[in-house]
Amino acid sequence: RLSKVALLLGALAMTLSSRLADAKNNSSRVSVDKACFRKGETIDVYFEDIFGKGVWVGIYSTSAVSDFDNLPGFSSGDLTAWVFSCGEHLTCDEWPSKGKVQFSTEELNPDEYVVVVSGDRADLAAQATTNSFAVDFTCEPISDRVELAASQWQPAGFRDQRSPCPFINTLANHGIINRNGTFIDLFDMAARLEAVYNVDRAFLHHGPVQLAIDCNQTYEDKNGITRLDLERLFDDRCEEHEASMVRADSFHGFESSKLVDDSLLNRLMRKNPTSKVLTREDVMDFQSERIMESRISNPETVFRPFDIENMGAQGIFLFLLSSDPTLETVEKEILYFFLLMEKLPDGFVPGSLRDTPFNFLDPTDFTQPRFMESMGNVESMMHISIKDSGGHKSVYDGRPHH
Repeated sequence: RLSKVALLLGALAMTLSSRLADAKNNSSRVSVDKACFRKGETIDVYFEDIFGKGVWVGIYSTSAVSDFDNLPGFSSGDLTAWVFSCGEHLTCDEWPSKGKVQFSTEELNPDEYVVVVSGDRADLAAQATTNSFAVDFTCEPISDRVELAASQWQPAGFRDQRSPCPFINTLANHGIINRNGTFIDLFDMAARLEAVYNVDRAFLHHGPVQLAIDCNQTYEDKNGITRLDLERLFDDRCEEHEASMVRADSFHGFESSKLVDDSLLNRLMRKNPTSKVLTREDVMDFQSERIMESRISNPETVFRPFDIENMGAQGIFLFLLSSDPTLETVEKEILYFFLLMEKLPDGFVPGSLRDTPFNFLDPTDFTQPRFMESMGNVESMMHISIKDSGGHKSVYDGRPHH
């Protein structure tokens, strides 16, 4: 578990070992001398025993490369920076087998990266790669901060901002992101969500992070850092949606919709009444009820295509709090107090379920079919005829109860 404190923000980094990609020359090597580079620093890349002409050295996000024998091409947009082995971009008079090239971090977002050396004549089978490294603003080990912050919970103050998402709010309540809920570095927040809840930041970048940017819910500070004030996420024209599992629709009162609805939370806990845990089926069934209730009681209810992915992910996220590594069940007591207090469970160990983060979009990750099932459940309830909804029509009137 020492790997969790070794890289950027201790974010459960997957170390990519230096490898030999070409059997013709198994001594090719490339390296960087740091595990984390602060924004503004220069990345020195050292290589030796590389071979061939037309050889380039480039940087990819680790999430963009699944096969080093078949790298994403230039047209993919995944190559964030590159240079020929001589340090030029046009051509080289000579193609060195040993040397150093440099890259600026100014154009790199906070993330984990890997440097690769192409094959002969720009072949996309890498002849050498570095270990993974990080680019960040502080290079602060997040695991140290998370362990300290776990005992430093305090509820939001009167002037503090919070969001519709209990997972983000919990980070603020523990001081893992800004307690006041403002001026939050968006990409740093994704890294901290990964470190605490073990959900891959690549998934977060694809979904909620990009959506917040596309919806103009973010802004840039004077240094070009993308920032977020949590209150902006309550904008129901974009990221926030109707049929929240534990919050009433904003149609029934905008301010009250920001609060946990006791009736909804207790109804969720009463699912599977003879058990101390909720199953995935319990959560999907409850989410189905909430969607139908919103359609029945809220004349302003509209579901958009991106709501399907957001709500599908929310149905899976609850299980990241569980002690069950299969993510089939989650303890009711843990979930109840997490949703009510927005506080990490006592004894919660960030990343304890598995050594690598869960990525719901990765076909090789066992969570991907469950994510697809959760989205399918959400989408079907958005379109089913109300008169055909059967048992999913609840007596809940949609109004908030506290």
